[in-house]
Amino acid sequence: MSQFDATTAFGADAQVERTFLRQVFAWMFLALALTTGVAIWFHSHATLVWVANHPTLFYIALFAQLGFVIAIQFLAFSQRISAQAVAFMFFLYAALTGAVFSILLEVYTTNSVVGAFAGACGVFAGMAILGYTTHMDLSRFGPILFGALIGVVAASFVFIFTGGQTLNLIIGYAGVVIFSGLTAYDIQRLKTLRSGGAVTRGFGGFGRRGGSGGAGLSLTDGASTEKLAILGALWLYLDFINLFISLLRIFGGRR
Repeated sequence: MSQFDATTAFGADAQVERTFLRQVFAWMFLALALTTGVAIWFHSHATLVWVANHPTLFYIALFAQLGFVIAIQFLAFSQRISAQAVAFMFFLYAALTGAVFSILLEVYTTNSVVGAFAGACGVFAGMAILGYTTHMDLSRFGPILFGALIGVVAASFVFIFTGGQTLNLIIGYAGVVIFSGLTAYDIQRLKTLRSGGAVTRGFGGFGRRGGSGGAGLSLTDGASTEKLAILGALWLYLDFINLFISLLRIFGGRR
């Protein structure tokens, strides 16, 4: 019988749980708003022409996104780094993502972008509700989803240099399935994170997929709880952004 019990999340205090999740979603929505604003600003300043003239800088920015994600997840577990510093890194990453994603507004039609965004909102909301309400322990799917995620990331980097419509569609469909599952998984994990009042850095050291051992964040400490909320916002931000990109890969109409 599964040991999963949603009533033990952050003790038995449902109000604490809801307050924490509101913090997570607040950070996530702020980051998405920043990404959208930066993307629109870059689009209005002829991004495609700039990218064509500076391809090296574009690829640096593209790969720097991965570095930011890894750095934020490590810094969140450092006792020497404040919550404000982690928040600054998160918003810097969101702004960089907006700059990179502005190219999508040049490549795809406005209707395609809006449609993919609306579709991502619907899928994300549905899977978030599922993750919050289900009594099934989703932690068993964590290693599978994480392994599939690594495969999609690798395939995406291959696509950057090789292209190909078939590979693009495969990545798109796989991305929808994987990031839908990760949305439900991450919501449940954020709802039930507990380990004697602390969350530990595990699963390859990135702190995303569970595990035990390593540095930890105390859920009874205000600064640590704030950093955990930012970290959770990063997880959900990545789930949403990648759902959006996956849907755009499948249904997006190019200009």
